[in-house]
Amino acid sequence: MVFLMPQLLPSAIDELYAEHRGETPEALAGRAAVAHPSMYYAATGGSRLPADRLAVLRSAILAKATENGYPQASSRPPSRRDAARFDMDVAQILYQEAGIMPAEALSPQLWAFLSLVVMPDVAAWRFPGFNPRRVTGRDITRHVFGRLWWRAHLVGGARLDREDLFDALAVLGEEAFDQVFARRTSIGASAHLVCGILRVWQEFDIPEDEEVADRTVFRDFLKRILRLRAFVSFDALGEEDLDDELRALVAESLRATTGVAESAGRRDAPVVPATVPGPRSAAGGPAVAASPDAASSGGRRPTVIDLCAGVGGLALGLEQAGFDIAAAVEIDKDSCETLRINRPAWRVVTGDLASVDPGDPVLVTGADLLVCGLPRSPYTSAGRQGATSDPRDALQGALRLARAVRPRILVLENIPDFKEKPKFEDARSMLLELVEEFGFELDWGELQAVNFNVPQNRVHVFAAAMSAADMKRFSWPGPLEGRRPTLGETLLPSMASAGWSHAEEWAAQARVPAPLIVGGATGRGGADLGPSRTKAMWARLGVYGGSLGDGPPRPDFVLDHDAPPNQGLLRLTLEQVALLQGLPSDWKVQGLKTSVYRQISQAVPPVMARALGRSLLNVLQGVR
Repeated sequence: MVFLMPQLLPSAIDELYAEHRGETPEALAGRAAVAHPSMYYAATGGSRLPADRLAVLRSAILAKATENGYPQASSRPPSRRDAARFDMDVAQILYQEAGIMPAEALSPQLWAFLSLVVMPDVAAWRFPGFNPRRVTGRDITRHVFGRLWWRAHLVGGARLDREDLFDALAVLGEEAFDQVFARRTSIGASAHLVCGILRVWQEFDIPEDEEVADRTVFRDFLKRILRLRAFVSFDALGEEDLDDELRALVAESLRATTGVAESAGRRDAPVVPATVPGPRSAAGGPAVAASPDAASSGGRRPTVIDLCAGVGGLALGLEQAGFDIAAAVEIDKDSCETLRINRPAWRVVTGDLASVDPGDPVLVTGADLLVCGLPRSPYTSAGRQGATSDPRDALQGALRLARAVRPRILVLENIPDFKEKPKFEDARSMLLELVEEFGFELDWGELQAVNFNVPQNRVHVFAAAMSAADMKRFSWPGPLEGRRPTLGETLLPSMASAGWSHAEEWAAQARVPAPLIVGGATGRGGADLGPSRTKAMWARLGVYGGSLGDGPPRPDFVLDHDAPPNQGLLRLTLEQVALLQGLPSDWKVQGLKTSVYRQISQAVPPVMARALGRSLLNVLQGVR
């Protein structure tokens, strides 16, 4: 029998999360309940789940937790074996005993009620740290209980021809199920194909070492399925033919990712055809095509997908370092036009990261490197520091697409506050959860623009995540050699270009790097050089920060610090700001003045990106 489950009002979710966070499972056990003043039921009709049934559900799940080590100190998570056993047992309990309807299982509020009201102690034991993504229900695929119900539901829906459907839960782990059902939905939608994957995958012993893990092979396997679906209808194949095709794909994935012969990976070691299934030729045989993965050691340029690509500074620098740009994703239409007009060969995707299709062929084919220059405004004082609650923030969208791309290296860029401020701990926790999920290590680096011969004091913070083996080969780029250019000498040719006779005098006094280029944030005013403090710094250098100019100073211009600032000080042009950001002089930025300034002001200097790209290239090429 199915029931309507209690749900929790969003305001109560935030309050309970704040109250429970940091508490031990023992302390939270005393707060467990089967009702809450802010609970409600969906207005869809049906019987409400009786309180005694909810108590029985808690008792059953608590018993399984106890069998696997509950409760222990919150700093000590359950062992991997205990956690896996607990997850499989709870998946069965939730799916068979809770009476949850699929329509209700889509509600974050339902899962939040279970984790924050009914079983907060079990949630804190299973995932020490009480990560919000594990308990609030806002991402059901990661929720401590929601992810288990959906795994059981989807496996059951596949109608596997076996005595115990839940044996299938032991074939693939959480990350693998997430790849099939949440990240590659076109695969998860086919029960026939899912059955074949489960049958075939359990035939193989996937070798694990520090270089290549089980998840890497499985991810590669799914990508090959997606590529082959363009030519082969898996649903039209009989079970035996389907399994043969899938075995050959696993074998090819083993060769590409581990170098192990396919027969060595099989538990029963049958003979597996060495040919790779692929597009069918007119004669009916397999068409010969080179595997993209095989080229990694054969001179192929590594690929990068750039999220929040903006004006293209990061992508341009990586291209100069030796990467091919597989895709540049950007929400701003003017920025997309900038990318297209400067690099027609790049694949430019216009869209919000939260709405970009993770099944996009470029994304599922993957990339060696995934980078994202996160919008800075959600993390600045002027932007009110709303972080992930700010609609302009792209962190969650970037992590969502990272799970689709599964790059070998992930790099995020932002301002120093993103790394340092306690109020952004939740955002950093989201990143750390993905790092843990991928089996990666994380390292933070701060790169000062001046050290890369960019005439501006600007610190960029980067978070780089990769395998432990790759991390051993990685190092942040050091300062470039040579004299650091100043504001004055960088802009002197431009300032003198219209005949201003005092240009050299001004340049001689501006013998320092430019202040931080800020302003131009989305949702903010027009093109200016930032808040009052920054404008004051510019004023001391003879530059008015309230607006930009349309051209260099004319011959009759008089620099006068005693006159009103908008009359006596220089105004920078868009072209001059681009020089201070290190953009090439021939880089054509599209849009009206405010849009152009916004694109330029938020750029990563290409020369800095090139230096970072070379360090990452060393990792991918195995250079220590």
